[in-house]
Amino acid sequence: MFACQAEPQKSSENNTIQKQALTSSEKRLKTLTKPRSSHIFEITTLQSASGWGYQIRQNGKLLLDQPNIPGRPGNAGFQSQADAQRVAELVKTKLQAKVFPPTVSEDDLKNLNIH
Repeated sequence: MFACQAEPQKSSENNTIQKQALTSSEKRLKTLTKPRSSHIFEITTLQSASGWGYQIRQNGKLLLDQPNIPGRPGNAGFQSQADAQRVAELVKTKLQAKVFPPTVSEDDLKNLNIH
């Protein structure tokens, strides 16, 4: 009977060790999946003589300065602040999805009603 009692105790110790290991793994996973502060993007819209543009900063550092409509020839800016804001939001979404460079196509502009 002594052998029978020793076996469950050993198994119980193994279960405790496995639970501790699992807990450590879970903690590491939570650390890896935490949102990082390096993904904080800020949008600023700016008006110039050629129209509206935008800037995107990552943690206060200038990442993109777009004074004109991306994907179109010429130096024309957006007709309104709202237009610049909508395109900047699209670019921000692409940056958050780690798409770099965050290109803007003519279809993107049409979908956002940018004329």
